This record gives sequence, C-alpha cells and structure tokens, in this order.
Amino acid sequence: MKQTSVSFEIYMKEISSAPVLSREEEVELFRRLQEGDETAREEIVRCNLRFVVKIANQFSGQGMPLSDLIQEGNIGLLDVIDKFEHEKGYRFSTYAAFWIRQAIQMALRRQRGITRLPVRKSRLLGHINNFIQEYQKLEGYEPPEHEIAEHFDLNGDQVRQMMELRKNWCSLDEEYDEDHRSLLDSLADEDQPSPRELCEVREIQRHVNAWMSETLDAREQTIIGLRFGFANGHEHSLRRASKYVGLSQEGVRRIEKKALHKLRRPALACVA
Repeated sequence: MKQTSVSFEIYMKEISSAPVLSREEEVELFRRLQEGDETAREEIVRCNLRFVVKIANQFSGQGMPLSDLIQEGNIGLLDVIDKFEHEKGYRFSTYAAFWIRQAIQMALRRQRGITRLPVRKSRLLGHINNFIQEYQKLEGYEPPEHEIAEHFDLNGDQVRQMMELRKNWCSLDEEYDEDHRSLLDSLADEDQPSPRELCEVREIQRHVNAWMSETLDAREQTIIGLRFGFANGHEHSLRRASKYVGLSQEGVRRIEKKALHKLRRPALACVA
C-alpha cells in the first residue's frame, strides 16, 4: 500500500529515533535471534530502516516513488536477516546492502516491464537513447522528434514507435547507482557458481588438504590429489597419474590403496 506524503513524513520521523547499532549490540541481537527471541528480529529491523532509506534514495528518479522503493528495500531487509551469519565477523549492513539493492532493482525491472526486442531494433533503440542523453547534456532538454528523425534517417511514425518502446526499455549497460554498476553487473551467470558456493568449496578444500597433509606423505598426497581431483579439479586416470609422478600404473595403484587405507582408519574418520 502506498504511503501518503503525511504518513511518509510520520514514518521518516519514527525511524529516525532508532539508534545505530554498535558491532557488539548487533552480535548480541543476532545471538538472541538464534536462540528464538523474535523481539531481537524486530529490533534489528527497526535499527536498519534508515539504512534502507539511504539505499533507496540512490534509485530515486527511476520511475518509482521513493516510498515504494523503501517498501521494496524493507522486503529485502526482512529476507536477509535469516541469511546473515554474525559469527563470520562482518557487519550486518555490509552484507544486507546487496540484498536490499537487489530487491529494489527487481521491483524497478518489474515496473519498467522490460521487453525483448529484435537485435536490430534493440541496437537502434540503444543508439537513440545515447543520442537523447548526449543531447540533454548539451542542450538541457530532450531533442524534439524531428531532430531524432533527421539524425537517424527515420520518418515521424518510426520515431514515435521507438519513443513508445523506449518507455518500456532498459539497457543492461545502464548505470543504476553511484558506484557506476549496471544491470548487467547484477545479473547472475547461471553457468558459474555463486560466491557463496565458491567459498564453501574453497573451505572444504582447505580442510581436506590440511587433513591429508597431517596423514599422508608428500607422494601419497600428490597421487590422491591427482586421482580424485584435489590438485586442479580434474580427476586423472591411472595412466595419466603415472606419467605425472613417473611411476608405473601398478605403483600408483598401490600407493593410492595405501593412502586410502590411512584415510579410512576409524581414528581419522572421527577427526574428519
């Protein structure tokens, strides 16, 4: 529900009274939340509402009222609280900023109604958009239709059609915040692991390598690393591993079997 100007002023006055949390206060609130104290969640939200307003202000003037941007940012704030792991030492605001921005950006994209266009038309629209922006910088106002038509060798109907499309079009290269990031920067590459997944994999690798270094000798570590992909992410056949370490395939098999036997010992399994 949209806030009126009066209710919006009241809202801003109310959130301005909330204190800025110190690192120690923040940790204590998240500790309480972990223990099931829901009043801690309310306090975390209350003390971060001004932070949401600060981020929402960065997106003002992009087609949505500031009050709506703040509401979307608040949704992102509520979503991120359960994702935050205070034990890792980060400030909550540093972690939450990404999720708050993402919630606002998604709302803006929904509001803009991004349309897929043919490549040629999309390029032309991009050129027109750049021309309008440059014209505005020089003249202080948008170029009239006849200027656009003359510059791109279009007739009046074509210009009007492109201008109508421009209302629902957004370039992936368009910068959306003061850090000069574009929408393209915020889109996830589905073919690549997320930063969280990369961190988890690296943490597992660190523990595995530390465990093996305490248990195996250097040659055993090398062979296990090659055979199971710990070395470079690719598993090597006996033939390839034998060429790498300069032993026969049978020799590699024997060392691998011995190393696996060490790693499977019950005492070590408990440590792992």
